[in-house]
Amino acid sequence: MSVSVSVAAVVVLYKPDLVVLQRLLLSVIDQVKVIYIIDNTPSADLDDYSSIMSASKIRYHPLYDNLGIAFAHNKGFELAKINSNTHVLLLDQDSELSEGTVATLLTEERKLIETGIKVAAIGPVFIDDKTGDAAPVLISTILGTAKAKVDFKSQFPVQSTYIISSGSLIQLETIDAVGGMQEDLFIDWVDIEWGERASLLGYNSYLSPLVSMKHSIGDEFVRLLGRKITLHSDFRNYFIVRNAIYLALWSSLRIQSRFQFLRKVPYYLLCYTLTSDKKIYSFKLLCGAIKDGVQKKMHKGRF
Repeated sequence: MSVSVSVAAVVVLYKPDLVVLQRLLLSVIDQVKVIYIIDNTPSADLDDYSSIMSASKIRYHPLYDNLGIAFAHNKGFELAKINSNTHVLLLDQDSELSEGTVATLLTEERKLIETGIKVAAIGPVFIDDKTGDAAPVLISTILGTAKAKVDFKSQFPVQSTYIISSGSLIQLETIDAVGGMQEDLFIDWVDIEWGERASLLGYNSYLSPLVSMKHSIGDEFVRLLGRKITLHSDFRNYFIVRNAIYLALWSSLRIQSRFQFLRKVPYYLLCYTLTSDKKIYSFKLLCGAIKDGVQKKMHKGRF
């Protein structure tokens, strides 16, 4: 007898904009069986969410501290498994689903499974709501990872080395096989590390051109040295650099990916310092991030 499909959405919060959060919840509530909201907001900054979380499908789980997105995802996996869900749909607080997204992803996942493919995750093509650009497909190469435009005419999911976590549909059986998110990464490169780890075990990730999702990356962007740079806070930049060094030196990912992480670090150090409002502070912080990655000091950060 086949097991009936039961999808649990896992929404991770950190000091959310309540208007944006409500828009997300309205877009997903009729597409899943339950919504687990895992709140990383520290207790001192918690807001009153009662007006937008009264629906019976919504289960709120405050962590009372910022324990990181990987920890929150793993908590969501745990809750979904305890309550006999078959799938999780990971969502950031500033994403928004189109109507029918979950049903389409389930159908597309089934197409892949029926051809004998082991699916790590499948998600919509996300559209950056600041630039209007569609996320590319990521292809493994001998030098690391290359980007290619999504073919929106394709009627079959497109394989990608990894996909971003928000909007990704994952079977809990896959989590059992691959393992959960790496919690000591805290926030950055978490989905990339998991996706590549899954691929090494024969589970591939996919984007479905049949559905798209609005998503916001970073705070703003600027052009520097002929390239578009997504701006984050110094807090985020620390984890981007520290985790890149750690994964390059100490992970079991493909050697090409590790090399790609390593060669990006000088670029990050230069660009993030030049675009920071506090350039000296930023430079020292990022040098500290490099040192921490080398020494495997995977604490919450120097803050």
